[in-house]
Amino acid sequence: MQYQKREIKDIILSTAREEFLKNGFEQASIRKITASAKVSKSNLYNYFENKDALFAAVVAPTISVIKAGFEKMQTQNTEKSADSYSITAQKEVMQNIVAFVLSHGDDLRLLLFRSSGSLLSDFKERVTDGLASLLIDWISHAAPDKGISPFFIRSVAVFYIGVIEQMLVQGVNREQVSRHFEEFLKFVYGGWENVLS
Repeated sequence: MQYQKREIKDIILSTAREEFLKNGFEQASIRKITASAKVSKSNLYNYFENKDALFAAVVAPTISVIKAGFEKMQTQNTEKSADSYSITAQKEVMQNIVAFVLSHGDDLRLLLFRSSGSLLSDFKERVTDGLASLLIDWISHAAPDKGISPFFIRSVAVFYIGVIEQMLVQGVNREQVSRHFEEFLKFVYGGWENVLS
């Protein structure tokens, strides 16, 4: 059976994703990928320069979604005032995070837990820095006179990334995550007393 170039590339990407998920970037074997994809090593290298390029191609769709989300946030930063960020707005943000994680879980596992040794091994730090930068920008527009510390803002960014990591580690479903966020919002708006009541 003759495959088209696009089909071959898709087969390589699918096989590579499984190998990277199973063994991580460092331990992933190009030999195993080519054997499972039923292509020669030279054919794989016709599509991807090296293992790093292959890994980057596997996770590229998810990285594109993240970049688009950041660009959307950047655009919205000038439109949102501090009082527009209510509990309802936070719930919407949380729902968007949940939907994103549930639809891109495997790629996020690769980027957060399986990228060591790759050119994307610092992905978590890059995303945290990007999110913190967006939050700083939003605060500078929404409440320029507040002087909120960069440490606090980065801590909020780290929290959001940590929630994503825990969703992946714990393998929680939509209902469990929704409950977690309800508890979190109760805590943010009322402390432990609100959560425990």
